[in-house]
Amino acid sequence: MGPKTDKKNFNPFPGLRPFAPDESELFFGREGESEEVLGKLLKNRFVTVIGASGSGKSSLIYCGVLPKVRNNNVKAADSWRIISFRPGNDPFLNLAEAIADDIAISGKSPVDKNIILTELRDNPAGIAAAIKKFLIGPGEKALVVVDQFEELFRYSALGRADAVISPAARFVDFMVNAVNQTAVDIFTIVTMRSDFIGECAHYQGLTQLINNSNYLVPHMGRENYKEAIEGPVKYAGAKIDPALVEILLNDIGDRTDQLPVLQHAMMRTWSHWMELDDSERPIGKTDYDSVGTMVDAMSLHANEAYEELSLRGKEICEMMFKTLTEKGSDNKGLRHPSGVNTIKSIAGCTSEELFEVVDKFRIASRSFITPRENIPLSDDSIIDLSHE
Repeated sequence: MGPKTDKKNFNPFPGLRPFAPDESELFFGREGESEEVLGKLLKNRFVTVIGASGSGKSSLIYCGVLPKVRNNNVKAADSWRIISFRPGNDPFLNLAEAIADDIAISGKSPVDKNIILTELRDNPAGIAAAIKKFLIGPGEKALVVVDQFEELFRYSALGRADAVISPAARFVDFMVNAVNQTAVDIFTIVTMRSDFIGECAHYQGLTQLINNSNYLVPHMGRENYKEAIEGPVKYAGAKIDPALVEILLNDIGDRTDQLPVLQHAMMRTWSHWMELDDSERPIGKTDYDSVGTMVDAMSLHANEAYEELSLRGKEICEMMFKTLTEKGSDNKGLRHPSGVNTIKSIAGCTSEELFEVVDKFRIASRSFITPRENIPLSDDSIIDLSHE
């Protein structure tokens, strides 16, 4: 992925979604931290990357650590097989799908995900057994990235009132067993929101792994934010007014939760600048003001999605977002992930009607809610806000 000379339809800012693995050249502001995470991983075969919501944990792994593994920063890089997934409300199924996808991409004979799933769930050594059987050969290593690990605790009970054994507890036990065994070279990276670290204390084996190897993602400083603003613009072959950079840095201030807001505002600012078709002009304050600045850019963008809905769609939308949000004891807004069937029941709509609304808010250029755009929706899906 070289410098972009054709900027048509290219936006160097991801908005609310994490950076994708193939966007490492656009990832700025946290380069030095990747080596620290990688060192802990190689030493301990496991590392938990912990940070506040929106601190860039996933991007750090996908665009900082994994490229170092792939680009020969790690000895015998060609022998590594890397799979990543989010546990969601069915961690075993999502891991099975990730393994099946990797097998297909590698050119090997496809393996049905249900066969892999059976292997994963059969016994406490299922994860290691499945990876050894289906994924890696002699001399190869497996790197498993469990992104958004807190979904185990947030989603596991949703839509599963009849579950006798917690899928979260079962998966944690199996994952710990996979890390601790020595017959298969399995390395594991877990990313998790810091406010869920207390949940891990209920699992002794997991607690020991985290205590032995963890990395707390530090808050970005002013210079880090400056790199995150200027780096992608320069890479894309454009210029940004230094005065706008200072305005952005001042708008961020000392708040620690502004990285997603900044990325979204810059994505919108870039899009507005591109629409004016004057690529020789630096991106400036007028472009930033036109999208609502960091204060209103997200609200204005959400309103655009809302106005694309039919009258019935707007009614469903209102009920959906009321279901996905709640107030905490300090009156602060919180996410409240909900199953599709729950939202349908509250909104009195069909699956198709709800999915039409969800799709408006989860396209790549918006990413207000999850699952991401490329993940098919079903009645078993859990709908959630991307950030609080």
